[in-house]
Amino acid sequence: MDENDPVRVDYQANEQVFGSDPVTVVIRRTDDAPLLTTDLLPRLIGLEGELAQLPNVAVVYGPGTALNQLAASAQNILSDISFKRQAVAVEAEQQARAAGRTDQQVAQAKKAAVERFDLRYGVLLTKALPAGLPTLSNQGFIDAVAFEDGQTRPNLRFVAPDDHTVAIVVRPEPEVQQEDIAELVSSVRSTVATDDLGPVDVKVSGSPVVLAALVGQTREEIPLLTIASVIVVGILLGIGVLRERRRRRWLGVLVPLVAAGGAVLVDLAILGWLGSPASLVLVAVLPALIGIGSDVPIYLGSFGPSRRVLAVAAASAAGFAMTALSSIPFLRQLGGLLAIGVLVACAIGYLLRVVLQADFPRRPGASTVEVASAAGASDQPSPASSARRRVTTARLGLVVVTALAALGWAVLPTIALNADLAGLADGLPVEQEAQESEEALGASGELDVLLVGSGTSAEALAWSRDARAAVIAAHGDEVRPILSPTQLLGFLGDNPTNTQVSAALAIVPAYLLGAALSDDGSTASLSFGVVPSSIGAQRALIDSIRDQLPPPPEGSRVVVTGVPAVAAREFVLLDESRLWSNVLGVLAPASVLLLALGWRRRTEAGQALLSAAIATGLGLLALRLSGASLTPLTCALGSLTAAVGCEFTVMLRNHVSAWRSVLVAGSTSIAGYLVLLGSQLDIMRNFALVLALSVVWAGLASVIVALAFPGRVTTRDDSRSPIPVDADRGLAERVP
Repeated sequence: MDENDPVRVDYQANEQVFGSDPVTVVIRRTDDAPLLTTDLLPRLIGLEGELAQLPNVAVVYGPGTALNQLAASAQNILSDISFKRQAVAVEAEQQARAAGRTDQQVAQAKKAAVERFDLRYGVLLTKALPAGLPTLSNQGFIDAVAFEDGQTRPNLRFVAPDDHTVAIVVRPEPEVQQEDIAELVSSVRSTVATDDLGPVDVKVSGSPVVLAALVGQTREEIPLLTIASVIVVGILLGIGVLRERRRRRWLGVLVPLVAAGGAVLVDLAILGWLGSPASLVLVAVLPALIGIGSDVPIYLGSFGPSRRVLAVAAASAAGFAMTALSSIPFLRQLGGLLAIGVLVACAIGYLLRVVLQADFPRRPGASTVEVASAAGASDQPSPASSARRRVTTARLGLVVVTALAALGWAVLPTIALNADLAGLADGLPVEQEAQESEEALGASGELDVLLVGSGTSAEALAWSRDARAAVIAAHGDEVRPILSPTQLLGFLGDNPTNTQVSAALAIVPAYLLGAALSDDGSTASLSFGVVPSSIGAQRALIDSIRDQLPPPPEGSRVVVTGVPAVAAREFVLLDESRLWSNVLGVLAPASVLLLALGWRRRTEAGQALLSAAIATGLGLLALRLSGASLTPLTCALGSLTAAVGCEFTVMLRNHVSAWRSVLVAGSTSIAGYLVLLGSQLDIMRNFALVLALSVVWAGLASVIVALAFPGRVTTRDDSRSPIPVDADRGLAERVP
């Protein structure tokens, strides 16, 4: 998502005020014994204090500190009442003496003033007396403050779902870097592991935990998968040049590998120069680039730096680059790295052959075709008639695959889209841990409804009450209320005045207020936990909540934000772009071919376009029939497929012996993708299968198009004079 997108801007503003999306530590007693006891609360307070001291932590909310703050506030209230009672008596005495009253009248005035004061605060004190002293060493006070009718009070439920489960919320500082998030999550885990709360089960979850897990897995897998790709691609290259002389065998293996490896290093250097951290996209790009980056160096070794080979390199880069137009940074990085890698591999492959003084092969027009002798063929069908039948069969096959591809394009809008952040961690232990935390808390993410403008007025408090009630009434089964100003200030009643609100803000612990009100009082936050559901369902929920909210007070505005809102926005952007991104991905390489080859060879560009469109359509149809989902990595399937489809079509159409080189190049591309099956991440394995099959579809489409529309080739006899060869016969000779 673009940094200037309104949803991203709102999310970042929310981060600046209330901190980043939280890391949630869920602690549950396995023996179902209570955790909010006089023995364990001091340990919880100590644990929360340790977590608050960790680097890059903005604030920590937990049951221990919350109850401690409430106890301190209760003590302050009692002290204030006591001092106020004395002050009322002194004031009444002073006023009576100033009026010239007798001592008896002064005493009566004092007594009457104190009685009025006691009448006002007596109910409050009477309700508090059964709980005893407001201290955490008094279990009666803890139970009275934390529980009501056997359940946690609403204003504490976000840190104590029930009597044997607590949740500690750790909010990182705004805009914490990726590496710091991973370190913070590790520190949280180690800190919680050293605490002694009895037989407990501890789960650490939240979007920062998912991100940290992905970062760790990425750093572990990148070198292993890249090395595996080098080995597998090297073996395939070796098999492809077995018939060559020794020097050409070494060049045929080393030049493509070194060129692709150089492209990987250049991509890493660019990322380092830009200050971009290692990310999930590198797991997809680097191993795949070893296979894809080998293609053009293979063609250079077989056919030399011809115009068509260089045009193929530019077209492939253009196809990959189309993903860089996406509004999703993830896809932009993927496409940009692949496009740069292909061009760099082409340049390195050419320079290596020059430096190593490796003779480039003769141009395509100088390739040799053995012309079959007509002698003794009187009882056999002529090569021309056989080739014509082959062309007819190919054109019938072309009609079939074109129809199937058109169906694939037609069903593109109906293919499921999976863009959930948590889904990226499928296959990792953290995903199971997140599910267990969600079950304990009943929510999977935090959605914040912000009132920006004035959060501490009586009107703002009334709006918060009405907004919270409206959301719960409409979506009580989809959200779980966490915290809001009306929960913290509910004791004021339904219609408090601005003076009463200001007085209440002075006695409620700042520790709790900071979770629902900004320091300057300009922003109020209503937090809701979102019940686990698909990203599409969450998108509909957020849209409905926006519609259900009452109009804000004059001079204020309402913002719905949080990780679910950002994820929903990215889902919308991917969904809206799935068609045009695939169309542009197919058009771009064909357009580059047209520019590079010239208008006279527009037929080649048109056939490349047809091949790319067919390959992409077949891939989309396979996804739909298999029930697989589009992911952020495969959403731009057209760009990733068309680049290879155009490449194969041009090479097969113009080079007599191209089938062997295309077969080797296709196998290395498939290998570069299939190596990703070794990843622990489900999204990587999905990417590997989809893209490996896309190479197969591209090869199939290219062969059918080349057979259906054979071009003219030239050959040379021993005297090296050009001999035109019939197009049909030429095709028959060059297709194995």
